[in-house]
Amino acid sequence: MFARLIRLSAVVVLGALVGLLVPTLCLGEEGMFPMSELQKLDLEAAGLEIQPQLIYNPDGLSLVDGICKIGGCTGSFVSDQGLMLTNHHCAFRAIRDASDPEHDYLADGFVAPSLRDEVPAVGFTVRITESYRDVSEQVLAVVREDMLPIERTKAIEKRLKELSLAEEKSHPGKRCEISEMFQGKTYVLFTYTYLKDVRLVYAPPQSIGNFGGEEDNWMWPRHSGDFSFMRAYVAPDGSSAEYADENVPYRPRQVLEVAGEGVAEGDFVFIFGYPGSTYRHRSAAYLENLSTFFMPTVVDWYGWLIQNLEASAQGDRARQLALADRVKSLHNTYKNFRGKLHGIERLDLVAKRRAEEADLARFIAADPQLQARYGNVLPGLQ
Repeated sequence: MFARLIRLSAVVVLGALVGLLVPTLCLGEEGMFPMSELQKLDLEAAGLEIQPQLIYNPDGLSLVDGICKIGGCTGSFVSDQGLMLTNHHCAFRAIRDASDPEHDYLADGFVAPSLRDEVPAVGFTVRITESYRDVSEQVLAVVREDMLPIERTKAIEKRLKELSLAEEKSHPGKRCEISEMFQGKTYVLFTYTYLKDVRLVYAPPQSIGNFGGEEDNWMWPRHSGDFSFMRAYVAPDGSSAEYADENVPYRPRQVLEVAGEGVAEGDFVFIFGYPGSTYRHRSAAYLENLSTFFMPTVVDWYGWLIQNLEASAQGDRARQLALADRVKSLHNTYKNFRGKLHGIERLDLVAKRRAEEADLARFIAADPQLQARYGNVLPGLQ
């Protein structure tokens, strides 16, 4: 789990509320940090008005305990009955699965009048972070300097599985996985409470939850009601269980409240969540491959798929619903990659990265010790 610190001009955002309340950016101090790094930051100087321990406390209750991972998205517990707030696009597949032409919840929205009316979100899981620790030294102990890249990758993958399985054996009922925080360097072992009974509670109509559609996607801060409510359930004894009628709502350790009084210009903003990955730090050769081969190929392929899938469902609402999740995913990547290609070209990013690498190469060459140790690194990336 990470925290992102930014300066905004409108609103304090926590967890899944980022999709609900999108402010105008006025970037100042910012950054993205693992929870374990918070003690190194001067959060009070940045504008924090509560004790940092109330945000993350590995030895007690804190705001982090109210954050969960729903599928691949971030969610926030907003009631002591397992109710979770997440994004509309995160619940999209569950809404689609519950829909048919006669009950078109995707188009019209959905609300469960009672607990018994909530719809199972098949395939959705909830992960609640219990603990995490750096295991980089244990992972990299299997790496030798004379290894080929493919040998190194296989050795690390094998070690990751061994450590995860060993940790799960020592924590029955928990899920453990190791995330690569910095490629080839930093590895963190996460231990999760893992819930398997997730149900859809409320979703707005798509005209609200995805207001602006694909036309507005990735273009600017969205003014959409990108939110939904889901609920996590457990067995009557509190253990994780598959869907069953006798299951009861999960009781989270921490519940988050939505502040309704508003904020002022320049207020401190802190966002918890589970981010994706980035390749902004990659080499010029990597960026050149992305921009000249990989992303153009994906854009052409996905564009063809979208055109044909949408044409195949023309006038057939049942087929449109069946394909909705796949088409939305294709559109998302298609437009994202088109925008990235435009940005890489507009910024002349590959050339700038080559210039940065040339400066680094000269710096290394100026020191015999650095040259002996790192002289082959940049040529090896080409």
